[in-house]
Amino acid sequence: MEVKLDPEEEYVVMPLSILERILRYAMVVCQEHCPAGRDPATCPYIVNLTRQVGLSPPPCINDYGEYRLETFKVLIKDLERKYGMGIEDFVNMIRRRKPRSLEEQTDFMEATFYLGVLRELSNMRSIYITRGSNISIKEAVVVK
Repeated sequence: MEVKLDPEEEYVVMPLSILERILRYAMVVCQEHCPAGRDPATCPYIVNLTRQVGLSPPPCINDYGEYRLETFKVLIKDLERKYGMGIEDFVNMIRRRKPRSLEEQTDFMEATFYLGVLRELSNMRSIYITRGSNISIKEAVVVK
Protein backbone atom coordinates (compact mmCIF):
# COMPACT_ATOMS: atom_id res chain seq x y z
CA MET A 1 0.00 0.00 0.00
CA GLU A 2 1.45 3.33 -1.03
CA VAL A 3 1.22 6.05 1.60
CA LYS A 4 0.37 9.52 0.32
CA LEU A 5 0.90 12.31 2.78
CA ASP A 6 -1.00 15.57 2.47
CA PRO A 7 1.57 18.24 1.55
CA GLU A 8 -0.57 20.86 3.31
CA GLU A 9 -0.67 18.93 6.60
CA GLU A 10 1.86 19.03 9.41
CA TYR A 11 2.96 15.76 11.01
CA VAL A 12 4.49 14.88 14.37
CA VAL A 13 7.04 12.21 15.15
CA MET A 14 7.14 11.13 18.79
CA PRO A 15 8.21 8.12 20.80
CA LEU A 16 5.41 5.60 21.29
CA SER A 17 5.91 5.85 25.06
CA ILE A 18 4.84 9.51 24.94
CA LEU A 19 1.80 8.68 22.82
CA GLU A 20 0.88 6.04 25.41
CA ARG A 21 1.13 8.64 28.19
CA ILE A 22 -1.08 11.04 26.24
CA LEU A 23 -3.60 8.25 25.64
CA ARG A 24 -3.62 7.27 29.32
CA TYR A 25 -4.34 10.90 30.17
CA ALA A 26 -7.11 11.00 27.58
CA MET A 27 -8.58 7.86 29.13
CA VAL A 28 -8.85 9.64 32.48
CA VAL A 29 -10.74 12.41 30.71
CA CYS A 30 -12.99 9.73 29.17
CA GLN A 31 -13.72 8.19 32.54
CA GLU A 32 -14.27 11.47 34.37
CA HIS A 33 -16.03 13.65 31.78
CA CYS A 34 -17.87 11.27 29.50
CA PRO A 35 -20.57 11.40 28.31
CA ALA A 36 -21.22 15.12 28.89
CA GLY A 37 -17.74 16.33 27.87
CA ARG A 38 -17.03 13.91 25.07
CA ASP A 39 -15.89 14.97 21.64
CA PRO A 40 -17.27 12.79 18.83
CA ALA A 41 -14.46 13.91 16.52
CA THR A 42 -11.81 12.62 18.94
CA CYS A 43 -13.36 9.43 20.33
CA PRO A 44 -12.78 7.24 17.23
CA TYR A 45 -9.08 8.14 17.25
CA ILE A 46 -8.74 7.30 20.94
CA VAL A 47 -10.47 3.96 20.39
CA ASN A 48 -8.26 3.06 17.41
CA LEU A 49 -5.00 4.26 18.95
CA THR A 50 -5.50 2.53 22.29
CA ARG A 51 -6.10 -0.71 20.42
CA GLN A 52 -3.03 -0.20 18.22
CA VAL A 53 -0.64 0.51 21.11
CA GLY A 54 -2.06 -2.26 23.30
CA LEU A 55 -3.89 -0.20 25.93
CA SER A 56 -7.33 -1.04 27.26
CA PRO A 57 -10.05 0.65 25.23
CA PRO A 58 -12.13 3.45 26.72
CA PRO A 59 -15.22 2.44 28.71
CA CYS A 60 -17.58 3.51 25.90
CA ILE A 61 -16.63 0.35 24.00
CA ASN A 62 -18.93 -1.44 26.45
CA ASP A 63 -21.79 0.85 25.37
CA TYR A 64 -21.19 1.16 21.64
CA GLY A 65 -19.03 -1.77 20.68
CA GLU A 66 -16.69 -1.10 17.80
CA TYR A 67 -16.47 2.40 16.39
CA ARG A 68 -17.55 1.50 12.87
CA LEU A 69 -19.96 3.23 10.48
CA GLU A 70 -22.33 0.26 10.61
CA THR A 71 -22.50 0.33 14.42
CA PHE A 72 -23.46 3.99 14.60
CA LYS A 73 -25.92 3.70 11.71
CA VAL A 74 -27.75 0.99 13.69
CA LEU A 75 -27.78 3.18 16.81
CA ILE A 76 -29.21 6.05 14.77
CA LYS A 77 -31.88 3.79 13.23
CA ASP A 78 -32.90 2.69 16.74
CA LEU A 79 -33.45 6.32 17.80
CA GLU A 80 -35.29 7.08 14.56
CA ARG A 81 -37.67 4.17 15.20
CA LYS A 82 -38.15 5.25 18.81
CA TYR A 83 -39.21 8.77 17.85
CA GLY A 84 -40.76 8.02 14.45
CA MET A 85 -38.65 10.59 12.61
CA GLY A 86 -35.24 11.07 11.06
CA ILE A 87 -32.35 11.74 13.42
CA GLU A 88 -31.78 15.26 12.06
CA ASP A 89 -35.48 16.06 12.56
CA PHE A 90 -35.31 14.76 16.13
CA VAL A 91 -32.19 16.83 16.91
CA ASN A 92 -33.75 19.98 15.39
CA MET A 93 -37.03 19.42 17.26
CA ILE A 94 -35.26 19.13 20.61
CA ARG A 95 -33.12 22.18 19.87
CA ARG A 96 -36.27 24.18 19.13
CA ARG A 97 -38.42 23.14 22.04
CA LYS A 98 -35.94 21.78 24.61
CA PRO A 99 -36.17 18.24 26.04
CA ARG A 100 -39.35 17.39 27.94
CA SER A 101 -37.88 14.53 29.93
CA LEU A 102 -34.58 13.13 31.08
CA GLU A 103 -34.97 10.37 28.49
CA GLU A 104 -35.36 12.93 25.67
CA GLN A 105 -32.37 14.86 26.97
CA THR A 106 -30.27 11.68 27.05
CA ASP A 107 -31.44 10.63 23.58
CA PHE A 108 -30.66 14.11 22.24
CA MET A 109 -27.15 13.92 23.70
CA GLU A 110 -26.68 10.45 22.20
CA ALA A 111 -28.10 11.52 18.82
CA THR A 112 -25.71 14.46 18.49
CA PHE A 113 -22.83 12.20 19.53
CA TYR A 114 -23.82 9.49 17.01
CA LEU A 115 -24.02 12.04 14.19
CA GLY A 116 -20.64 13.52 15.12
CA VAL A 117 -18.98 10.10 15.28
CA LEU A 118 -20.55 9.13 11.96
CA ARG A 119 -19.18 12.30 10.33
CA GLU A 120 -15.71 11.62 11.74
CA LEU A 121 -15.73 7.95 10.76
CA SER A 122 -16.65 8.97 7.21
CA ASN A 123 -13.66 11.31 7.07
CA MET A 124 -11.09 9.55 9.24
CA ARG A 125 -7.57 10.71 8.69
CA SER A 126 -4.74 8.23 8.83
CA ILE A 127 -2.27 7.98 11.67
CA TYR A 128 1.06 6.33 10.91
CA ILE A 129 3.00 4.31 13.46
CA THR A 130 6.51 3.15 12.69
CA ARG A 131 9.17 1.61 14.90
CA GLY A 132 12.91 1.97 15.22
CA SER A 133 15.35 4.51 13.90
CA ASN A 134 14.08 4.21 10.32
CA ILE A 135 10.91 6.27 10.53
CA SER A 136 10.08 5.87 6.90
CA ILE A 137 6.38 6.25 6.21
CA LYS A 138 6.69 3.34 3.78
CA GLU A 139 7.28 1.05 6.79
CA ALA A 140 4.51 2.55 8.93
CA VAL A 141 1.40 0.86 10.27
CA VAL A 142 -1.61 2.90 9.21
CA VAL A 143 -4.21 3.42 11.93
CA LYS A 144 -7.59 4.54 10.65
